[in-house]
Amino acid sequence: MNPLFQTRLALLAVTVCCCASASADDSTQPAAGTPPSVVEKVARAVERGAKAAASGVKKGVTAGAHGVERGAQAAASGVERGAKAAARGIEHGATATAHAAKTVASKVAPSPTSSSAAGN
Repeated sequence: MNPLFQTRLALLAVTVCCCASASADDSTQPAAGTPPSVVEKVARAVERGAKAAASGVKKGVTAGAHGVERGAQAAASGVERGAKAAARGIEHGATATAHAAKTVASKVAPSPTSSSAAGN
C-alpha cells in the first residue's frame, strides 16, 4: 500500500477518535467539586494520545514531503553534474584527438629539410 495513503488513513482514524472522545467528554461532565472518575481520566488520556498521534502523523507527512523534495533536488543536481562531466569529457576527447592527428600528420608528412637533403 502507498505510504502516503497509509499516512492519510491514519490521520483520518486519529481525527475520528478525537471527535468521538470530544463528544464523550461533553456528555460526562462531572458536578462541580467532585473528583474526576477513572473513566473521565481515561477519556482525557485517550484524547491527549489522539492529539499527539495526529501531531506525529502531521510531522511525519511534512518530513516525508521535505525528503521527497530534497531527493528530487539531489537527482536534478546529479543529472546536471553528469551532463557537465560528459561535456568536459567530449571536449577533452576532441582535444586529444586533434593533438594525435597533428602528431601523426607531422610524422607522415615529409619535412622540408629532409626533402631538400634527399634532392642533393
